[in-house]
Amino acid sequence: MSYKTDRTASELQKCISLILQNKLRNPDVSPLTTITEVTVSKDLKYATVYVSAILESEKTVKALNASAGFIRHELSVALRNMRTVPNLVFKTDSSVEYGRKIDSILRGLSNSESDS
Repeated sequence: MSYKTDRTASELQKCISLILQNKLRNPDVSPLTTITEVTVSKDLKYATVYVSAILESEKTVKALNASAGFIRHELSVALRNMRTVPNLVFKTDSSVEYGRKIDSILRGLSNSESDS
């Protein structure tokens, strides 16, 4: 990615996190939701927002996609210096679950080595 897309993605991540904490009043969004990563297309028209939610992650992602218009509007207010605010697509971030799986496998290996 280029410097501009990285900087834009970082700023979007911060602003979306603040919007979720302070302005979004959707009961289907888990209060334990974290924005783990944002990727932005080269033309800055589309952004994929990866979400990690402790409780009901699929329900949370559906609710966030339903609220994408509101979140985009709030981003346009917060980021007045951007010419256009990208269209948002929310997806579940499975890297946390994948990391837990790898960790449990490594613990199993270390336990079997210590038993030998």
